Amino acid sequence: MLTFLGFGHSHVVAIAKGCYELQQAGEVFAGSPLLGHFLYLFDAEFMPTLTDAEGEQTLNPRIVEKIEQTNPRFILLTIGGNEHNALSVLQLPQRFDFILGEAPDLPLDPGADILPEAVVREVIRERMEGTIAIVRAFRRSFDLPLAQMEPPPPLPAEQILAYPKEFFKRVVDPKRLSTETFRYKVWRIQANLYRELCGAEDVVYVPVPADLQDDTGLLARAAWGHDATHANGYFGQRMIRELMLRIGERIRADG
Repeated sequence: MLTFLGFGHSHVVAIAKGCYELQQAGEVFAGSPLLGHFLYLFDAEFMPTLTDAEGEQTLNPRIVEKIEQTNPRFILLTIGGNEHNALSVLQLPQRFDFILGEAPDLPLDPGADILPEAVVREVIRERMEGTIAIVRAFRRSFDLPLAQMEPPPPLPAEQILAYPKEFFKRVVDPKRLSTETFRYKVWRIQANLYRELCGAEDVVYVPVPADLQDDTGLLARAAWGHDATHANGYFGQRMIRELMLRIGERIRADG
């Protein structure tokens, strides 16, 4: 039995749903049934997630206790992941854009001020400080194989306008929406920051497979959730399968 624990924030809901669906269907990986348990880090017993001890941020003792009681083969993280949406969905009165180094030919928003990519990257990195600290604390606390899920790509404007309350407090103003290309570029910067973090901390990084994206890089319709930013159980199934492809070698190496 491949027992693991999953911890995360809002995107963990889709991952958990997909995993439980696979388990119910009797999915087997490398000859072993998968048994995942998921815990929501915003639950009261796990808040605050980090505590300060002798100048170092450590995991909440309840999280450590859960892991020690379960004795999992590995730990799956779905930490953060909505920072790119919070920073990119709505534009300021003076719109801005940037050239993405990995895809410099993507179109720019006409009339927008063009900022250096490094500026946008630094803003996102600052917003991710809490996420980064949690991933590092998990890595310091356990020698188990550890994986982090890439957050789902942005959803198209039609889905945001269908569920506006996440971003529009009173009146829906479509003119304030960023372009879908801009939001895709911001997501790519955040994804690369996750990838770098995982590389530095010996964490298996699980990217979103290409078939979960449409031809513009946004989240494929089949994976849309029921709001403006989240994915569904189908997305969760695909991500769990991608996880097992990438973490299997680490699990075998650890016996």
